[in-house]
Amino acid sequence: MTGQEPPHDNRGDEGPPPPDSGAGMTAVTYLIAGMLVWGGIGWLVDHYVGTPGIFTGIGSVLGVGLGVYLIVRRLGA
Repeated sequence: MTGQEPPHDNRGDEGPPPPDSGAGMTAVTYLIAGMLVWGGIGWLVDHYVGTPGIFTGIGSVLGVGLGVYLIVRRLGA
C-alpha cells in the first residue's frame, strides 16, 4: 500500500523529553553557579584589598540572590 504511514508506536520511549524534565537541576545549578562565581569575585576583591573574607560573603549572598532571580525569571517558579 503505497502512500500510507506505518502504525504509530505508543510505547512512550520516542520523541523529545518533556520541557520541564530538567527544571529542578537547572534551578540548583543556577544557585550553585551564582554562589561560586560571585563568591569567587568577592574572594578576588578580598585578596586585592586585603580584607579577611568580607567581600567573599557579600559576593556569595549576592550570587544566591541573583540565582533566585534567574530561577524566577527563566523558569517561572
